[in-house]
Amino acid sequence: MEMEMEMEMEDETEIELEWSTEFLYSDYSMYTNGAPSLIILNYILPRKDILDRLWFKAKFKLCADGGTNRLYNYFKNNPAEREKYIPDYICGDLDSVKPEILDYYISRGSQKKLLYDQDHTDFQKTLMFLRSLEEEESFVKNDVYVLGALNGRFDHTISNVSSLYKVPKEKHVYLIANESVVFLLNRGNHKIYCFPKYEGPTCGLLPIGVTEANVMTLGLKWNLDGSFPLSFKTIVSSSNAFEHPEQEINEVIVNTDQPLYWSVECDLNEQ
Repeated sequence: MEMEMEMEMEDETEIELEWSTEFLYSDYSMYTNGAPSLIILNYILPRKDILDRLWFKAKFKLCADGGTNRLYNYFKNNPAEREKYIPDYICGDLDSVKPEILDYYISRGSQKKLLYDQDHTDFQKTLMFLRSLEEEESFVKNDVYVLGALNGRFDHTISNVSSLYKVPKEKHVYLIANESVVFLLNRGNHKIYCFPKYEGPTCGLLPIGVTEANVMTLGLKWNLDGSFPLSFKTIVSSSNAFEHPEQEINEVIVNTDQPLYWSVECDLNEQ
């Protein structure tokens, strides 16, 4: 049965989008789309080599309100190093960023974008502003890396996760925490390139924001064959794993009829 399903998926599934977190671990990721941007939110940032890699990959660097404090305080023991990390824009209603920190960055070239809109979070406003920056380019081709989007307050985490529903379905937005990376797989067929040396092997497929999702997969330890839907009322595919963690690269194929969140374990903490 499993072999028949694999042959059927390989024959009939046309991959629509490809994903990978290789950009976290390599300066020359072949899976990066367009010119990526970096958004920093108000939570714990990863270790220095990860921050460096994402910072210098990014065409645009944006802090969303309180994320500005996080960036500033990251270099509290090395003020000279702080001078190398000046964001292009500081966005939001700016009620959380400390005035002296805002002045510090503005005096060094950052632009302030006061976006007062109580119907959207600072993260959502920053995403919308970024889209306006990229209008003359191909917005859907540019990846977005988001630091500080997970953990912390539960309502903030859920809000940040829900924000991925509000971007174009072709857009690759990666929510990055020190223990996991999350992104939204919209309806369709996806291939995810996984690197067991750096991430996993634990991963999950989570039907957040939908009643149920019919899902078929290849490349997981416990593949889904579409015989039962994923839902909060029945079962979610948490604590799944790569099929071949001993291999350098694992390819996971996901076919879903509803939006579905992919979550993969990582360790970006100071070592």
